[in-house]
Amino acid sequence: MRLVLLTDLHFGRASPDLVDPLLASVAEADPDLVTIAGDFVQRANADQFRMARDFVDRLTHPWIAVPGNHDIPLYNLVGRALNPRRAYRKWIAQETAPVYETDAAVIIGLDTTHRWSHQRGLIRPRQIARVCETIREKGHDKQIVVMAHHPFHQSPDVEKKVMKHAARALREWADCGPHVILSGHLHQWTVEPFLAEKMRSMTLQVHCGTGLSTRLRGDPNEFAILDIEGDTFSACRMVADPDTKTYGARSQARYRRDADGWHALD
Repeated sequence: MRLVLLTDLHFGRASPDLVDPLLASVAEADPDLVTIAGDFVQRANADQFRMARDFVDRLTHPWIAVPGNHDIPLYNLVGRALNPRRAYRKWIAQETAPVYETDAAVIIGLDTTHRWSHQRGLIRPRQIARVCETIREKGHDKQIVVMAHHPFHQSPDVEKKVMKHAARALREWADCGPHVILSGHLHQWTVEPFLAEKMRSMTLQVHCGTGLSTRLRGDPNEFAILDIEGDTFSACRMVADPDTKTYGARSQARYRRDADGWHALD
């Protein structure tokens, strides 16, 4: 199974010269599914969502998405309080926590946005339980992939606070933890396994940087091509060249999973 991971498109602060090249590169990758991990827009207004809608309408392959913190209002406090996902549901998708299943994998989308925890986000107890239930039912013969905008684990040098209740989620997932977690939010690239809790469960995390935003924070515009085949997983980093305005492969990481967790193959 092949996935493409896009995140942090940030229409309203997107580079217009990269939109067509990104769409072309995604189409060329020929994925079974495009996964979009939130932050479609910069400030959750109709004009920006209209651009985001045009983008997903031009995707040539099936896609699922979850919202990010920028997809709910920041300055419109009434809208944020009463119906924070209204514009997202109108323009992008009614379902904010989709599930997609194939013979190889189950992709579980989690909506980690919260009206009052605007930047940090949170995961709710029912979401944690939902992931555990899916793993127990299907994880014995399929890879379980969680997609959320906010990371569950990040390096100590990251200034942003880790998502609320992320530690609780990892504790409860320790015995049945998801095999792979896809996220964005940080605008940086990371592919590495980490131990969820006391050596009990190893999860492979994939943080992808922004596909289109001009706010690069030191990393380039990029997206990921992810291949799942049995117990193997590979992540190819596709980076935009600022001169040619094209996306090309910069690096690839390959892992195999066994009873002891994930092991690098390269």
